[in-house]
Order: sequence, then structure tokens, then C-alpha cells
Amino acid sequence: MPSKKPEPTFIVKLIAPGVVPSQIPFRMVSAALSAIQDLASGRDPLETRQVPAEKVIGLVNVRTGSALYSCVSRSPSEAKANLRLVGDILRENVGAKTSDERLAKALKPIEKLSEVAKSLGGRIEVALASHPKDALFEVSKDDFAKLSSRLFLTGEETVVGVVKRAGGQTNMKCALSIPGRRRLLFCDVKNKGVVQRLGQHLYEEIAARGTIVWIHSSWHIYKFTIHDFTQPRIGDAVKAIEKLRKAGLDAWDNIPNPDEVLRGLRK
Repeated sequence: MPSKKPEPTFIVKLIAPGVVPSQIPFRMVSAALSAIQDLASGRDPLETRQVPAEKVIGLVNVRTGSALYSCVSRSPSEAKANLRLVGDILRENVGAKTSDERLAKALKPIEKLSEVAKSLGGRIEVALASHPKDALFEVSKDDFAKLSSRLFLTGEETVVGVVKRAGGQTNMKCALSIPGRRRLLFCDVKNKGVVQRLGQHLYEEIAARGTIVWIHSSWHIYKFTIHDFTQPRIGDAVKAIEKLRKAGLDAWDNIPNPDEVLRGLRK
């Protein structure tokens, strides 16, 4: 006996004037569904290469000639909550201080959906399968730009961190481990020369200079582009300790490894 087809969790619609579903490029559909899967699962594509198996989204009831895609989630309650959050973000019902990491993770897929909507010449709409006429949210070409103007601050800054990854031919990237930040900071790199130099300093601390984008009020770093970098120097620890002794600070004599203490202070 064939297994019962699962009930869809939500519906994705690609809407545009005079659109012919069969003529929508597959890459456009794939990009939209990939972004929505990230939103529904709460995945950060920079941190997690693949959506965990228990959060995967699948397609059901796909009909020829229809730009409507019924999706089923293995974690439907979480998917619905995450998609409702996207609606709140787009309707300005959450502020920059609300759930910084969830907000930051949602913004990247929203940016991708805005790009798809621009290419489509319309919008992408997501609704619960149980209420298909009541959209949880819709994304048009200008929506990410509106969010950017409301949520982001941009400036030139120096970020100190340890280089964990560096490379790429076309999309040059670097990952930094930054004190006080649980996740790695994935950075764009200005040019090939800088990314090659970064690759020579893996697992070393650097002071990276570049353009930074924050989520305002919380100062959560959303994006950082490295223009150049230097390596912080602690100097000669032995000479520094000797100067402290001469100044009367002989407590250093009781510290087993003063050099290591100074290096810890630097970090």
C-alpha cells in the first residue's frame, strides 16, 4: 500500500504580470526556494554548509504550468515560527535589538529573494498551506534596500581577530574568530593580493582594516570587507617585565609564566 503523501507546510508563489510559469528559469526558482529553505530552517549559510536533515524542506504537489510550490517541512512548528519572524521583520514589527543572530541570519536570504524578485519583475509570496490566501510575507525588489536603510550603519573600522580561513578565486573570503563573538565572522576581501597574504597568517591574530556594516543599536556586525591588515606586536616581554621590576612592581617575580600573561592581556 503506497504511503500517504505528506500535507504541505507552506506555499511559495512567484508572482509577476504576464508571467508564464514554464518560462521562469530554473535557476531563479532554485534561488528562491533555497533562500526560503534557509529562512524556514533558521540556517546561516555561512556557518552551516547544509540544512540539518531534521529541518529539510521538500516539495509536494508540484503542478505543471503553475508558479506555485507546495513545501513540506520535517520541523513544521519551527519552520512556521521562522517564517512568521520574516513577516515581522519586513513589516517593521521587530527592532534591531530583537534576536540579533536570528535577525542577521534572516537578512541574507531576504537579500537573495529581493534579487530574484527584481529578475522576475514581480514578487515572491509565502503563505501557510492551511491559509493560502493570507501571506506570511512577500518580498519585492526594493524590500532589502528598505531594510538596509532602516537597520544598517556603515563605517570604516579595525577588527582584531584570528584568521581561521582565507581563499577564493572570484569570491575572496576570510573567516575571523573574534573575542566575544560566538560565531565566526565571514568577511569579503578587497583583492587577491590581500587574501593571499591572509592565507599566510592562518591561526594568527591580525588587525584587519576595512568597511563594516552593523545592525544599529545592537552593533552586531552584519558584514565586513577587509581592505588591508597588520599584525599586532607585543614587543619584547622580557624587557617589559624588567622595566616593571625597576619601577617597584616585583610581584611579577611570583608569576610562573609572565610572558604568557602579557600575551593574554594583548588578546
